[in-house]
Amino acid sequence: MGFGLIITVGEAKTLAPDTVFQWLVEARVEMELSKPTLFALRFEDDICEGKREIADANIFAKDTLVGLFVVLEETKELECLVYGPVTKIRASSLLGGPGSWVEIHGEDRRVLMGRKGVQGTYSGLASATASAILPLYGFTPDTQDTLIEYDTKDNQLTQSGTDLAFIEDIARRNNMDFWIEYKVTNEAPIALTETAKLRTSPPRTQQAGAAPQLPTLAPDAGKVLRVNPPADKCPNINTFDTRINFEKPTSASGFAMSDSDDKAIVKNMVDETAAPPVDTEKPAKVSTGKRETIAPPKTTPQESFLAQEALVFEQSWFVEADCSATRDQLGFIVRPHQIVKVANAGDPLSGGYQVMKATHVVNPTDHFIDFTIRANGLGGVN
Repeated sequence: MGFGLIITVGEAKTLAPDTVFQWLVEARVEMELSKPTLFALRFEDDICEGKREIADANIFAKDTLVGLFVVLEETKELECLVYGPVTKIRASSLLGGPGSWVEIHGEDRRVLMGRKGVQGTYSGLASATASAILPLYGFTPDTQDTLIEYDTKDNQLTQSGTDLAFIEDIARRNNMDFWIEYKVTNEAPIALTETAKLRTSPPRTQQAGAAPQLPTLAPDAGKVLRVNPPADKCPNINTFDTRINFEKPTSASGFAMSDSDDKAIVKNMVDETAAPPVDTEKPAKVSTGKRETIAPPKTTPQESFLAQEALVFEQSWFVEADCSATRDQLGFIVRPHQIVKVANAGDPLSGGYQVMKATHVVNPTDHFIDFTIRANGLGGVN
């Protein structure tokens, strides 16, 4: 252990040797909504008895599983930042050794789902298919029911590509996110549970025929960002830079709005009217085959709801803030999908926010966290 960081190597999660920390300069972890978590370890390197200390040690070979853990000060519990295989190595060797360096890059274990193409057809809910695929990679599935029921004939759920691309496509089509959450259940040896989540984030109800639901941002207990607190309390973030786009909630493609004061929607973005009959005589005929005009697709209530929800949900996020702090200041690990409370930032900017992305940089002096949060409204409680 060093840097306030625990590094494990291999599927057995063996602690990395002490020599690793003798040469470690920085550990970096990048997290973002619905994207793989990336990590990088940067080492100094030197030549001893004709061998490079890090580059030739073969500790971090291709596909070696690496885990990065931190100890929470208050509870003394371990929390996992990322666990996944080494995917890339960069190195620079200088004459004589001094000044050489090595970088180990990797990402979470979702990358293993993207290495083999699969062709398949499925029936039932797409979420049920995802729940059947995810355990194949050692994940515990946590899926929210999707809306569309597929059958074995006319409305099949088809896959032609990797399992990763397939599940990411399911998430995208159903306005959901796909991400990995970690839970450490034992410290010696480390036991790690990886839960693969396919859910709406923030949580919201999806129901065909209903109006799209804007999520309520209910902050997680204890996750508070104090911007400018009273004199008897200390701020726990160093920067809070905000961007407010007042035009975003009222601008979107796909809607036609009335020019009257009520700005009523006069045409839905999805036309649910029946498709016109196909005119088989319209396309020019050829002697070698039969040609027909392609009929416009028919839209189901489920597809109509998902299209409207995607538009309303995306356009609702018009407040963003870039923040920076240290782990000691915050007292918790920031990661995407968390709902945090911003306090003491004035009435318009205080309230609930969702974490969009976070970058953790751990070096010999501290554990720094830069992160971006978003909100779908103004106003709240201090």
